[in-house]
Amino acid sequence: MTPAGGFWELLGLTIEAADPEQAVLRMDVPDALMSPFGAVLGGVVATLFDTALAVAVARRVTPEHRIATHNLNVTYVAFSRERALRCRARVVSLRRSVAVAEGEITTDDGALIAKALGTFGVREPR
Repeated sequence: MTPAGGFWELLGLTIEAADPEQAVLRMDVPDALMSPFGAVLGGVVATLFDTALAVAVARRVTPEHRIATHNLNVTYVAFSRERALRCRARVVSLRRSVAVAEGEITTDDGALIAKALGTFGVREPR
């Protein structure tokens, strides 16, 4: 289920799949988030990673847990003029208060755009 409205709608985000093994998010990049040179802005790619990796972590904890990004390392491989991007994310490690997740973003035709590794704080419900 994709959250309705707001941030998700503004960025063209949808959840294609999410289970305890992985999360797959799609972003249909709006015109306003393209660079003047016709490529998807790097910050947009980072936002897709941040969101997808957090969804992957969220699928491994209860809805009452709170998740916050501590660190996000993005390695850009190629520019994308394609607006339909897909991020596959999975949890690498989940401890009591810290999770590590990784992901990769591709275009619809499978071209690799970027890879990322993120560290997230996980706060248990009180």
